[in-house]
Amino acid sequence: MSAGVQQSGSRWKHWRRHISLAALVLSVLFIAWRLILNRLLAAEMAAIHERNCPVTLAELDRWYPRVPVEENSALVFRKAFASLSGKFNPSFLVDDKSIDLPPLDEPGADPGKQTMAGYLSGNGEALALLHQASNIPRSRFPINLGKLSILPYPHLANVVRSAYLLQTDAASHDGDTSPELAVLSVESSFALSRSLAKEPLVRSHLARIETQRIAVSSLQHMLNKTSLTDEQLESLATALEKADDQRGLARAFIGQRCIGIHSFNLMRDTTDLTALPVGQSRPLGQRLLINVTVFLSSPQYLYDSCGFLQWDELNYLQLMDRYIQTAQTDFPERIAAAQLLRRSLDQQAGLHAFSRGWLRGMNGSRIILKDAAVTARLRSARIAIAVERFRVSHEHQLPQTLAELTPFGSSGVPNDPFDGQPLRYKKLTMGYVVYSIGEKGDGTGGRQDDLAFLVER
Repeated sequence: MSAGVQQSGSRWKHWRRHISLAALVLSVLFIAWRLILNRLLAAEMAAIHERNCPVTLAELDRWYPRVPVEENSALVFRKAFASLSGKFNPSFLVDDKSIDLPPLDEPGADPGKQTMAGYLSGNGEALALLHQASNIPRSRFPINLGKLSILPYPHLANVVRSAYLLQTDAASHDGDTSPELAVLSVESSFALSRSLAKEPLVRSHLARIETQRIAVSSLQHMLNKTSLTDEQLESLATALEKADDQRGLARAFIGQRCIGIHSFNLMRDTTDLTALPVGQSRPLGQRLLINVTVFLSSPQYLYDSCGFLQWDELNYLQLMDRYIQTAQTDFPERIAAAQLLRRSLDQQAGLHAFSRGWLRGMNGSRIILKDAAVTARLRSARIAIAVERFRVSHEHQLPQTLAELTPFGSSGVPNDPFDGQPLRYKKLTMGYVVYSIGEKGDGTGGRQDDLAFLVER
């Protein structure tokens, strides 16, 4: 054998040893990588359990408190939903007294339109049930959170639809000498929003704050049209105080985290072909061949096999923890933390494809800002009620400043969620306005300001 052949064989053995060693090192590193990811995920799950929070959908369903039938307002609300008829028409709520459209039996009447009176008379049973349910303090709608539902829950749309019905009913009593029915409908609107207070879903929280927005709008409309007694105002103040509950958003994010964990588990199951019945029925050699073939042809399978799916899930859990902690933070720090979260999500690496996509879809930072805006409306409404009580006890005079208001006692005037300062108040030529500076910090309390509670009476 020539020296060249011996030297070539020696080099091949040398490189083969290096390749074998490199393969061994890479295998050890890969195994270590997967073990570390498994440990980190297990630690995250254990930490969630230590905080008495659910991880699985079954745990989430148990976490949503059961309510005895006789104490469950949701069951009465559902009866109200079943009897709803007609479609809400925004023209019912404008100031022009000509809002009542021609009766359907008049020549030329548009059969697609209805009068306010017709809309309300067709929903008399629903209104009675909504008022009845508002006196029942606890609520749990009969939904199964142990099973993932992609479609919207029908009761959420019906909650918002019922809020518009109550708003229309309150508006129909404008100028009544006895406005008890208008007050009752506004209070029932706030009770309707409370029926979703403990439902741990983001979509439920959004329906809840939309219902609160409608209720505040209804209250503002009523205060512009009607003088109330101190007793009625005190009752409304109690409803508003109950509505300003800051625990709902964190609860919604906790439920969303369970849905995310479930989604990651589903993805892992779909990429493990040997776990499927068709895979288990085949010999080991064929099962390995199937997995190798899919490994080389499927990006999702490769993503999971290399541990990136677990890494992505770990990133998801860490970011959801930040969303939950942000939702538990006091205002205005909550808003600053939400903006920081939004920037963090924008800077996410491309390898976190699923977590980044799902979190962007949830748009948690925007939900936090929506929640802050509704909180500002609720607190402005509380101040307006205090101003009205001052007016009742001071011969129809308005306070010059909020410092003259006594109903808030030592707790002081409610703060603006957006800057932590007391909410603003201005006397107008006719009436007054209470307002928040809003997200961009330039609120002026003008008529077009969404975060202004304006009473021109």
